[in-house]
Amino acid sequence: MISVVPIVIVVIMVIAITSLLVNLTKRSRSVLFSGSRIRWMFVGYLSILLICTGVSPLLPKGEITYQKVDGNQLERDSNELYEAAIKGNIETVDSEYIVKTRKFDYTEKQLNIAVLNDDFLSTSIFVERKTSNDGKIEALQYQTGSGINDLSISDLLQPLKINIDKNTLILENPEKLTLEFSQFQQAFPINQFNGKGGFSDSSHFINGTSILYLKIPKDLELTTTNEIVLEYVE
Repeated sequence: MISVVPIVIVVIMVIAITSLLVNLTKRSRSVLFSGSRIRWMFVGYLSILLICTGVSPLLPKGEITYQKVDGNQLERDSNELYEAAIKGNIETVDSEYIVKTRKFDYTEKQLNIAVLNDDFLSTSIFVERKTSNDGKIEALQYQTGSGINDLSISDLLQPLKINIDKNTLILENPEKLTLEFSQFQQAFPINQFNGKGGFSDSSHFINGTSILYLKIPKDLELTTTNEIVLEYVE
């Protein structure tokens, strides 16, 4: 619970300084303080500064520090992953991008691939046929980094849920993630002089590339719904 003592002290300081400034401006013959409206605007501005100064140490300290990332590098990583997958060179990709691996024993001749509840699947699916019918399906999920305003949010993202039920490979999207960000920026008067312009509340989001790479037995036939597109690699 926040103590009210610091707040009381700040309020007393504001009242005392406000009274002092009012008395001084009443006695002053300066043109700057000749108008009562200007005088009260100045007094109010100083009062707000004092209140913010006193209250800021009382704000919650439970914020999370995010790692800074280079947005251009994130985009290059995504392009490199996609190119490696489409050319069948997925082994050349850094293992740090592997977020999930599954292996299934499967000896049937046909396998259907479906998304739970017919949801939209934002993950690209690549299929590589093995040189033999070894009765095993390997599912590797790759995900490159994601960021917002040059801050990494990769650790917050969850992989697909993958499972086999009878003759169907079921894919389930992770739970939707809702992020709320608060960001401080320099005040408008300062931005006027440092060349950064005036007000700006835009955000820059980079969504990493998500790929499900399937290695299947040589003669296994795959079927899908219309919503799913499979890309076969050599």
